[in-house]
Amino acid sequence: MPKQVDHSSRRAAISDAVMRVLARDGLEAVSVRHVAAEADVSAGQVQHYFPTKDAMMEYAAGTIAERIATRITAAGPDPDLHQLLTALLPTDADSAADARSLIGYLAFATVRPQIAATMATNGRGFRDHVAGLLPAHPDPHTAANTLLALLDGLSLHVTVGQIPAETARTLLLSAIDEATAARPH
Repeated sequence: MPKQVDHSSRRAAISDAVMRVLARDGLEAVSVRHVAAEADVSAGQVQHYFPTKDAMMEYAAGTIAERIATRITAAGPDPDLHQLLTALLPTDADSAADARSLIGYLAFATVRPQIAATMATNGRGFRDHVAGLLPAHPDPHTAANTLLALLDGLSLHVTVGQIPAETARTLLLSAIDEATAARPH
């Protein structure tokens, strides 16, 4: 009887290997050969599911989104703005690896308009959610954009070791406090 293969599990394992290579070695190291070695499968198996680096990276976007969703869910069943945004800062080994993967993925998306467009759509959805948590702010969408840009910048600075995670957390919490204290004119 032929061996049954769980194709979604195989794709997920390969995608996880992409994330590990991306986080550890950077975007330039993501290749069919390197990912196959990381996943402990043949290059042919990787190519069966993902014939190109672009295909691997496009699928990996879902893995990144799942990891971000998991961190948000871990913040609680109905996280406030403080819990929501601080959950996305790289503060431990796993979240730092996720941040490095996301940074590599963002670099990849900058030269692929279709992927960038998808990321922009998802980003607008998250921005709208954050804006909804700022009902008293006179311009909640601008405040949400500002907070998310700060979060992205702080995450990058923590990831490259420019500032400590706790300093980033303090700065982010201060900005959130300022945004939530704002009152309509």
